[in-house]
Formats: sequence, C-alpha cells, structure tokens
Amino acid sequence: MNVQELSLEFRRNLAPNTGERAEVPPQWPCEPDFAPESVILRVSSPRVLLAVLLAVLLAAAVPARAAFDDLGTSARVTGMSNAFTAVADDVYAIYYNPAGLALIDRPEVSTTYSMIATGLSDGSSIQNSFVGYAQPIEGGKYGTVGVGWDYFSLDSIYRESSLMLSYGNRLTPEDSSFPIYGGITTKYLYRSINPGSLAGNSISPTGQVTNTPDPLLQNGAKSNLDMDLGLLWQVLPHWDAGFQVQHLMQPNIAFTPGQTDLLQRNMKVGVAYRTPFSTIDTDFGLITAPDGALSRDVNIGFEKWLPTLLYGAFALRGGVGYGTEDYRQLTIGLSYKIHRLQVDYGFVMPVGSFASTTGSQRIGLTWRFGRAPQAERMMGEMLLDNLTQTAPQGSPEFNKQAADLVGYKHRAIEALLMNADADADAGRFAAAHGRAQEAASLAPNDKTVAEVVDRYRTAALYFPDFSGVLKAHGTGASDIAATATRDGLMNFISGKDREALASLVNAAALAPSPERDAMIRIVQARLGEPMLGISTTAPVAVAPPPAAPAVAASTAPVVEGPTAAKRILDSTVALMELAFFQKEWDKVAELAGEVISLDPTNVQAYKRLAAAEHVRRHYAAALRALQKAYALETDPVEKSRLKAYIEAMKEQIARASSKPAAPAAKPASAGGPADVEKMYEAGVELYAEGRLSESLAAFRRCLDIDSGYVPAQRAYERVQSELLQSGKSQ
Repeated sequence: MNVQELSLEFRRNLAPNTGERAEVPPQWPCEPDFAPESVILRVSSPRVLLAVLLAVLLAAAVPARAAFDDLGTSARVTGMSNAFTAVADDVYAIYYNPAGLALIDRPEVSTTYSMIATGLSDGSSIQNSFVGYAQPIEGGKYGTVGVGWDYFSLDSIYRESSLMLSYGNRLTPEDSSFPIYGGITTKYLYRSINPGSLAGNSISPTGQVTNTPDPLLQNGAKSNLDMDLGLLWQVLPHWDAGFQVQHLMQPNIAFTPGQTDLLQRNMKVGVAYRTPFSTIDTDFGLITAPDGALSRDVNIGFEKWLPTLLYGAFALRGGVGYGTEDYRQLTIGLSYKIHRLQVDYGFVMPVGSFASTTGSQRIGLTWRFGRAPQAERMMGEMLLDNLTQTAPQGSPEFNKQAADLVGYKHRAIEALLMNADADADAGRFAAAHGRAQEAASLAPNDKTVAEVVDRYRTAALYFPDFSGVLKAHGTGASDIAATATRDGLMNFISGKDREALASLVNAAALAPSPERDAMIRIVQARLGEPMLGISTTAPVAVAPPPAAPAVAASTAPVVEGPTAAKRILDSTVALMELAFFQKEWDKVAELAGEVISLDPTNVQAYKRLAAAEHVRRHYAAALRALQKAYALETDPVEKSRLKAYIEAMKEQIARASSKPAAPAAKPASAGGPADVEKMYEAGVELYAEGRLSESLAAFRRCLDIDSGYVPAQRAYERVQSELLQSGKSQ
C-alpha cells in the first residue's frame, strides 16, 4: 500500500455503482495526471495528503481495500515474488501458510524491516516490520507453535498491527510416504489513525477544507479478531502443494459505528518443485475487493542456495508477478547463512503500475537455536548405519575398499580350498566339496577352481565321509584300504591321476567295492587307458551325498605351529570381511567371534561384530563390542569415530527402552530434498565444531540420499582428507 494506491482507490470508488471513474473537480487540491495504465500523483502539501488519505480510509460508502492488505513480511519471500504457499518452511509460515510450521523442528526467531514504495514524490514514509518466533513442541512430536507481530505505518498518520498465534502439525500418520500438514493462525487486528487538527476540519466532496468538525475522524481506532487456515501436502519427493485461506472470519474493520467494511476472504494455491537447495514455487491468488471484484494474481519465484563448507551458504532469488488491476512486479533477493544466523534481502519493483517510486525493500534476520532434533536423530541412525555400509561408490575410500575386497577374495579362496583339503584329508569329502563350492562362488570365472570343485564333487559322490575309519587307525586290510582310498582321492583332486589310479587299484585289491571300482573307471577314462585290476565291471549306482553344510572357518587345517595359526587367522578375517561386504550378518557375527577367539585384540573383528549385532537389534551386545574396540584402538581418527558410534548406540538403546506409550519421534526420512538440506547443514555445523567424524557421516548420509549432489561429495572428500591428515599428525 502506498499513497498512489490509496488515492487511486479513492478515485476509482467515487462512482462505485456505475463502474465509471469520476471526474476530478477543478478545485481538487492536487495535480492529477491520468494515464490508461498508470497514475502519477503529485501532492501539493502534507495537509492535503492527510486529507486525501483519511478520505480514502474513512469514506463510509467506499471502504478502503488497502486495510490489512497482503504486502508480505519476509525478505526471503519478497525476493521470490511472495510465492511461498507451497514452501513455508521457516518461521514466516505464521503469515504465509501456518501448516508449514510443522516442518520446523528447532526454535527460530526472525525479524524483518521493510520500506514500502520508497521514493514517492510527496516524501511519504511507508514502513512495515515483523517479529516472529516458532517453538517446536518436543522437537516437533506434537507440532509447532508460532507467535508473530506484524506492524504497518504510514508516517505518523495511519497504523496497522496484527498479533498472530499459530499452530501447525502433521495430519497424516508418521509412516505415510506423502504427508499432509495443517495449520491455523488466529489474529488480533488493530488499526488506528492520528488525524490531529484535521478532526475539526472536514473536507467537502470537492476537496475544500470547511473548518467544521469531521464526524468520520472522531473514532480513530478499531480492533478485530481474524483467522487464517493452511494446508501443505508433499505430493511427490520433489513436489509440494499448498493452500491458504486468509481472513476466514471476514471481520468488520469499519471505523464508523453502524458502517460495514468487511475484510474479504482471500485464497492462495501454490505448487513448488524442490531439489536440494533449489526451489521453484508458483502461487495463484484470488483476492476479493470490498466491492466484490475478484483479482487474479500469479506469482512465480525461484531460490538457489550455494552452500560451502567453510564460508557459509549464499542464496540468489528472483520472481515475477502478474495479475488484474495492473498488478505487475519484478523481484530479486539475496541471503547469507553462516551456522545458525541467516541474513535476507528482498527488493520489489512495480512495473506499469506506479511512477515516482524506487520500489520496496526488505531486510531480515533469522536465528535458529541448537541443532535440529530430526537431524540429530538422523545423525545417530546414520552413524550406526555407517557401521554396516561401505563407502560411497567412486570415492577414494570406496576404491581402497574395492582393492581390499580383491585381496580378501584371494585369501578367502585359498582359505576355503585349504580347509577343503583338511576335510578331505580327514575323509570328509562331502564337506570338502561344500567348501570348494564356496571358493568357486567367489571366483566364478576361474577354470582351475571349477576343475577342483568338479573333482571334489566326483569324490564326494562315492565317498562322502569315511572319517571314522581313518580315525580308528587300524592295521587291518579294510583300514589300509581306506587310507589308500583317501590317498588316491587326494591325488585325484590334485590332478595327479596316475598316482591316484595306483592308490585306488591297491585299495580295491585289499577291499573290493563298487565305489572303488567306479572311481578307478573315472580315473582310467581321464587317462585314456584300458580298465585293469578292478573287481567288477558293473556300473555302480550310488546315491548323491547330502547337501554340504554351511562352511565356516572354524574347521582349520590340521597343521601345527605359529605360521599355520597366522594363516588360519588371516583366512578367517578374509571370510569375515567377505561376509560383511555381502551383508550376511549371521555369518559375520559367527566369523567375528571366531576371529576374536583366535586374536582377542583384533579391533576389526569387534567393529564387524558390533555392525552385525546392530542389524540384528542386539543393541547391548553391539555397544559392548564398540566399547571393546574403542579400548583397543590406537588410531586417533578411528578412536574418534568409535566414540561417536558409542554415543549414538547409547541413544539407540535409550530410545528402544523408552515407554511404548510415548509418541514416536519424527522419522528420519529415507530420501528427499529437505533431508539432504538438513543433513548438509548439520554436517557444516559439526565441521565448525571440530566434530569431523560426525561431519563426515552427515555428508555421507547426503550422498546416500542423493549420490549426485556435488557439494556433499566435495565436502565429504575434504573432511575425509582432514581426518586422514589429523591421524597422520597425531
């Protein structure tokens, strides 16, 4: 609202019933200059200015539409052409859409100062101020309450103020994928005039001062109650929709008793498309004038944040507005945010409506208290998730892990084949075949391993397990035959077919059996020699061996000495790491336990055990494993990470043991632009506090949600580098 608007409204309503613009009498004490699309008003004196304004504001037959007009309050939103209905994610939701208060999960306080329509030729000063505070109830579990005060003044002549109390909360269940939020703002409206000496000097319809009391100026204040409603719907991961109804109660704001001047309902519908730190929002407004005329306005705004790890975040904004009654405007805006402080600037330039104005400007400050509880919860869950995750693909840490995985595979294959040999040497060829199959699964293209598996399969088919005979160590013919059979099968598996044939023939001579005859045929066929020295020529039909049991590293080769013990430990660690990469958590827990039994000081085994127990929801066991790893760890960087894991696990245990009747906390969303923003900002704050391990985890979480988000990738690499450097320096 400005002087030109007020004067224009007055002139347009001089003949409201005919829809025609009234002619200005010759004695009108201003110099008007009408143009089809604009009005230029040059006022000859402050006294006449006040007379015109009061005539506009107080004329009983023509209510002033400018009262409590929607001028906006936020410098940030101003830069977006007031398109904010579907965004409303800060304390200014009190004004723009109270449903958005439900998105706030930590206290915020904001204030804005505005200079409206600066540069008027009459020197008028139109100002607007706002102060607001939002307080989430228990981190937003029960919604968020907001309190705001909006103040408008025109020099010392006219005042408007709105005291607002708002509440917003989630309307859909916590686990809904696309939540809906609702909000309400109750308002105490107050406006007043300060006519001074003009209260005793009325103005005639022709604009002449009559020096008689003006009855309209005897009652210069009015208060009312009003209400706004809002809805916000996260339609899709990147799309939000908003709806607001202003002035739901349509209060009568007329100064003069017995007169009616209803504050008409306005409606806004907004649609926003959001990516991390970027927003495009469109608002469609239906604004009703006191005479029933309906204005249709469209505002489009965009916002782009440019976050940095060291220097805070910068924002650029712009917008356009277009509508009926010559409503056109261009807007720009800037912001700077460092830690919890944010400074905003917005500028509006009317286009085609007014002359003699340099536009409107707003500047605002916002302070956020503490760290967002939702981010804290996400941080704790994310830190613990890191126990079970590999590094993001493409990162230096991932490349190292991939190289380590190749080494683990080689060691695991060797270990499995070594254990297979141990089982076979004991006569357990079915178990040996199972181990060989596991080795082959780690090297599906290795023809040598595939050949070994096939030979184990053949041996296990006819001799699944005769370990009991071998264990007896008898000296009879059958015992010697068993030993010869074992030697023959071992030579067969090793590819020494001729040695295998000799041993098997000797065994068959001592203790003829269809199984030995079958193996002799198979070996002779491989050698391409005629069958000799067997007891029967009939084909042997033997049932296949039972399925091989799951292979663990517990059955170590029967070898004595420290070198063998070291080899067993290395192979068990390799199997544990492979199970970890494959997320076979029961197997990880079993193998980690075996590593610890072999080496009680193995920190890696305690970490893997903690990860497996965490996934299996054995939180107390996971905490004990983490504490043991922390006590044994010597690397300061890893020790810092383990400390963060321990604290997060304690919080997890506390939440798990809380009363079931307690309302659930806001869930950590699996992935959305708002989550990326919250986690990135949490990472920056943690970095500023020197909590590098937790900061790294926050940026890692950003990449889990959006792997292509470049600022998070750069921040992750920088923090990772600093962690490595700090580890080396210590």
